[in-house]
Amino acid sequence: MSAEATNPAVSFRGIGKRFPGTVALQNVSFDVAAGSCHAIMGENGAGKSTLGKILAGIHQPSEGSIMVEGVERRFHSPLDAQRAGVAIVHQELLFCPNLSVAENICLSHLPSRKGRLDWPKLYQRAQTFLDQVGAECDAHEELGRLSTGQTQLIQIAAALATGAKILVMDEPTSSLSAVEAQRLEELIARLRQNGATIIYVSHRMDEIFRLCDAVTVMRDGQHVATMPLAQTNEEELVKLMI
Repeated sequence: MSAEATNPAVSFRGIGKRFPGTVALQNVSFDVAAGSCHAIMGENGAGKSTLGKILAGIHQPSEGSIMVEGVERRFHSPLDAQRAGVAIVHQELLFCPNLSVAENICLSHLPSRKGRLDWPKLYQRAQTFLDQVGAECDAHEELGRLSTGQTQLIQIAAALATGAKILVMDEPTSSLSAVEAQRLEELIARLRQNGATIIYVSHRMDEIFRLCDAVTVMRDGQHVATMPLAQTNEEELVKLMI
C-alpha cells in the first residue's frame, strides 16, 4: 500500500533503530502529507513511539534518513528538531512543576533585557500561546497545581512557542477526561486550519477515524501499510497490526 505523499511535510526513508539487545525499528519508510493529521498505529512494542521520538530529536536513528519539508535532517537533540519546526507532545508530561506556566512555555527561549530575565515580556508572550490553545489558566500560576488536561495544553503551547509547524502527539489523550479529550480534538482542528501537520500516535480507533486523514500501521518495528483512512476500516487495521 502506498507510503508516498505528493506534498510531504515529513519523509522517513529506511529508518532503523537499535538499542542494546533490541531492534526497535527496521527499514521504516513512509511520507506524512503537509497539513494532514497522520495516525501511527500498532500494538505495544511496534515502534511507533520510538519513531516519533526520532523525528523529535530525542533518539537518533541507527540508519536511514528523514526529510523535513524537502530538506534532509539529522536531529541530535530536541532543540535541533525545534529549530527545524518539529516538536513533540509526550504521553508522559515532561515539565518543571515548581515553575510558573509562563516559564514552562518559554523555557527554551526565555526573553531577556539588559542581561536579565524580562518578566513582563515573558508573561505577555506566554499568554499569547495560552490564548492560542484555549487554556483557561493564569500564566503566573505554578504548573504543578494544574490538572493533567490543562498541563497537556501547556505542553502544546510550549511546542507552538518554539515555532513548531510539525507536532508529534504521542498518546495525547491517555490521561485525559472525556471533556479534556474533546477540547484537545477541537484544538487539533484549529491547529490544522493554521497549517500545522500533526503526527498522531495512538491505539484508539475512534479518535483516529475522527481526527486523521491517513494512517500508518507498524508491527514489530517495521512498516506494514500507509493508506488514507477513507479507504480502510477498523477490522482491516486490526488485522494489519497483528
